[in-house]
Amino acid sequence: MNLRRLLGLGGPASDTFDEEPTPVGQDAFTAVAPYYDELMCAVPYRSWVDYVESILQRERHQPRDVLDLCCGTGKVGAEMARRGYNVVGVDLAEGMVRCCCRRDPSLPAAVMDATKPGLRPGSFDLVVSLYDSLNYIIDPKGLQACFTGVARALRPGGLLIFDLNTARALRIGLFTQTNASSREPLVYRWQSHWDEARRLCRVDMHFTWRGPGERVQFSETHYERAYEEGEILSMLAAAGMETLHIYDAYSFRRPGSFANRVFYVARRLKVD
Repeated sequence: MNLRRLLGLGGPASDTFDEEPTPVGQDAFTAVAPYYDELMCAVPYRSWVDYVESILQRERHQPRDVLDLCCGTGKVGAEMARRGYNVVGVDLAEGMVRCCCRRDPSLPAAVMDATKPGLRPGSFDLVVSLYDSLNYIIDPKGLQACFTGVARALRPGGLLIFDLNTARALRIGLFTQTNASSREPLVYRWQSHWDEARRLCRVDMHFTWRGPGERVQFSETHYERAYEEGEILSMLAAAGMETLHIYDAYSFRRPGSFANRVFYVARRLKVD
C-alpha cells in the first residue's frame, strides 16, 4: 500500500471544570509519548487482536487492507501486520506516530486528525480503533465527521470495529488510579473528574520517570466524552453504515447496565 496516497497526503460524582476542554490532541499524548509503551506494558494487545479476529470470523469477513485509526504507538497495527494483514496507521499525536517505526514489524503511519480524515475513498476492508480512542473526540460533530470519513474510506461491505468507554466507567472514576507503591520505572498518579451535564470526564495525569537516564516529571490533562448508544447508532446510520452488533467488551454478550466498555461492529452500505 502507498501510505501517502491512501491518506490523501500527496496531492467524583459531579464536578465542574475550571477551564474549557482543550481541543483534541492539544495536550494528550504529547509528553507521555516516549514513555507510553512502558505505561502500557501490561496491556494484552495480542488478546485484543484475537478478539477482533473472532469478530471477523463470526462475520465471515476476510479483510486484506486495514486501517488502525488512532493507532498510538502502533502495537495493535503491528500485531495485525504480523498476522498477515496489510496495515497502516494514523494518529493525531506526532510523538506516538514516530514510535510506530520501532515496532516489529514496523507500522507505516502518518499524523492525521480523526475528525478530519483525509482518507482515499474505497481503500480499506477494515478499520479498527481500540482502547477508548474515540471517546477522546469530545465534540459530537467531530465524531460524526470521523464516521463519515471512515465510511468513505471503506470498500462496500467493509467493517468498522471500535470500542468506547461507557458513561458508567467515566462516572465512577475508573481513571482515578496510581502505581505509586510499585517499583515500575514510570510512576503515575491520575485523578478523574466527571461533569454530568456535559458528559465529560477530565483526567489529570501526573508522571515521574525514574528509569534509565534523567529523572523526568511531567503532567497531561485528558478528556473523554461519554456517548449514549442511541447517539452512536444515529451517527453511524448518518454516515451510511449499518450497525451489526454491540458487544460487552471481549465477549459476544449484549452490554448490560454494568458494562464499562462496549464494542461496536458496523458495515459500510452506502456507495458514493
